[in-house]
This record gives sequence, C-alpha cells and structure tokens, in this order.
Amino acid sequence: MEKLENLLRETPAVKIAPDERIVIFSDLHMGNGGKMDDFLHNGRLFQYIIEHYYEKEDYKMILNGDIEELHRFSLRSVTSRWKEIYKILIRFHNRRKLIKLMGNHDYELSLRKKKPFNIPILEAAKLQFNNNDLFIFHGHQASRQFNTFIHWLVSIILRFFGNLLRIKNYSVAHHNRKKFKIEKRVYEFARKNKIMAIIGHTHRPLFESLSKKDTLKFKIENLCREYPLADPGKKDCLAQRINKFKKELVEILSKREEEDLISTLYNSSAEPLVPCMFNSGCAIGKSGFTSIEIFGGNIQLVYWFDTTVSKKYLDFNGYKPERLDDSPYYRVILKEDNLDYMFTRIILLSD
Repeated sequence: MEKLENLLRETPAVKIAPDERIVIFSDLHMGNGGKMDDFLHNGRLFQYIIEHYYEKEDYKMILNGDIEELHRFSLRSVTSRWKEIYKILIRFHNRRKLIKLMGNHDYELSLRKKKPFNIPILEAAKLQFNNNDLFIFHGHQASRQFNTFIHWLVSIILRFFGNLLRIKNYSVAHHNRKKFKIEKRVYEFARKNKIMAIIGHTHRPLFESLSKKDTLKFKIENLCREYPLADPGKKDCLAQRINKFKKELVEILSKREEEDLISTLYNSSAEPLVPCMFNSGCAIGKSGFTSIEIFGGNIQLVYWFDTTVSKKYLDFNGYKPERLDDSPYYRVILKEDNLDYMFTRIILLSD
C-alpha cells in the first residue's frame, strides 16, 4: 500500500477536457513474430484499428505496460518485426497523443537512458476529470514479489531457455490466487483514496470492480426482475437474453477457475462494492482484445474482434457490433457509464 501511496502522490495530475478522447491498452506482449509471440495473432488487427480508428478519431493513446515482451525477446527483434506499428506510435507521440507506461515485462526500458524512438516511459499517469483522479498504472506495483533481481532472473531463463524448450511466459495472469490478491490490493487502495484506478497486468477486463462472471450474474438478476413487469411482446426478447447470459455464465463456471468460485472479488466486507477499479484487459486473446475508452464524460469497456477468426461475437449478448470500414474488424461496447456518476458512487460509498 505504501508503494502505491507514494506513486499516487508523486505522479503529476493532467486535466482532461470533456471532449477529449482517450483509449487505454495494456499487455500487448509484442514479440519477434515467431511461434512464441503471443501478440502475433492480433498484431494485424491492432495495427489496423489504431491507424484507421484511434488515429483518425484523434484519440490520445495510453499504453499501460507490458507493451514489449522483453522477458523473452530482444528489443531489436520486437521493433524490427512490428516496425509498422511503431511508425504509427511515433505519429501519436509527435502529436503529443501518446503516454507510455512501464510494466514488469518491459521494465528494462525504464532503466535505459535513451528510450526507444525517444518516447518517454513513465511509471504511472494521473488524469483529472472534474477534480477527480483517474490513476493509471500497470498493476505489478501492487505485487509484493516484484523486484529487479527476480525480473532479470526470469528474463534470462526465458530468453535463453524458454524459446528452445517452448516454455510459456510466467505471468500473474496464469495464477488465479495471485491475480485475485493483486486486484484486491488495488481495489482497497483506490477505495481508500477515493480515486478510480485503471490497471492491466492480470489480463482480465474489469469494469466497476466487477469481473465478467459477476457482471453476468447482476444482468440476469436485473432482467429477471424486469420480466414480470414487461409487456407481453417484450417477454420473449427478455427470455432470450436471460437464456444467453445464463449459458455464458454456466460456461464460465464450468471451468471451475479459482476466482470463479468466489461469489464476488471483494465480498469479504459487508460494505457496498465501490466502482473504483477497472482493467483494460490484454491484447493476446484468441479472437480479439479489449480496451478502455474515455470520451464525452463517459467510460466504456470495448472489445475489438476479427471475424476471419471467429464470428460468434457478431451477436454478443444484445450488444450491437460496429464494423470498421469494409474490414473484417468489429468494435463492440461491452459496458459503459458516466464518469460523474461513477465518482459520486466512489466518493459517497468509500470510507
């Protein structure tokens, strides 16, 4: 907690205007383009959308750590393979539309005097909206186990033996108990300071401090409450949505992952859940990736997907996907809410 408190205090605040557009990505894990490069299957999608959507719509981009996978690959091999993406990032930087934050897998960049492409690398960013703080940091700072020695040791093992032996990257995202502990620490820190914390690191998208499982349970409950009072013509539609959410929830619970057996992430307390923690997810999903967008006083969790890989998200629980030009790429808003409303809840419901 002390580490996070110091980071919050030392990070300067930057005011954002209501009409400013901001997108937050985390955990790209860009590699050398080979079989062990987790970013490979989404690289083309990512390049297209940052150029044809986010640059075109004049967004400010925040890259929230683990952008390069430097535990396993050299920086030269990464920048060479993904040089077209770096050209776009440089254009964002030249327009003062890029903030790059460090993670644990690209930590070594923060130690270099000369930064790649002269793009500064910060540990955190603090955006101020109507005198309320959105605090953005990768999330490894909430781990008690992260230190420089372990960082270099893991990097050496993966760099020299991992590729040869096909060893996957070790990540907190693969360890459910550690993932839960880190998210819980960030939640408690954000609640105590009455701020909105936006992290990555655990690879799990979170909105209003809720996991996907928790969100589905709340949606089912709300729709069941709505069903008896609905007009007869709407009941069939509501029943279909309830059934869809139910099937998705059953699929998640059938995996029996440790965090899925917990009714909610933070229900150990009798106090109300505070919507103070968000996670932009990662860019190494099988058919797409998530991001967080801020625009017009709202915050939203967005999913980008490639229909050449999978078309199941074209009908995604009642959400309407938006096609980007004539490409096979689609954008869908999974969740959205008003920032003033969020901060009202954070301030009034926190200690």
